[in-house]
Amino acid sequence: MRRRTAQILILLGAGGGIISVAWWLLFFFQLLGQNVKAASKCFYQTHAECEIVGILEFFVGIPFYKPELLWISMGVFFVGLIVFSFPSD
Repeated sequence: MRRRTAQILILLGAGGGIISVAWWLLFFFQLLGQNVKAASKCFYQTHAECEIVGILEFFVGIPFYKPELLWISMGVFFVGLIVFSFPSD
């Protein structure tokens, strides 16, 4: 039971991480095109410049990327890894 729960947490965390990358890419590629790497610091933390760009979400048609999903996903993933590392009953 514990291993199954750990596997689910790991999959949820990995899935959330993949969704975060896709969301970040979709939002900032719409605004910056090939220069999307300029927004790399907005991937893991919200800076003032990122929030200013967030005003443009109305024009992009995609909700403004928020890094909270990435952090929550990473937390769920690592909790899953920790639970998985315990010996099963």
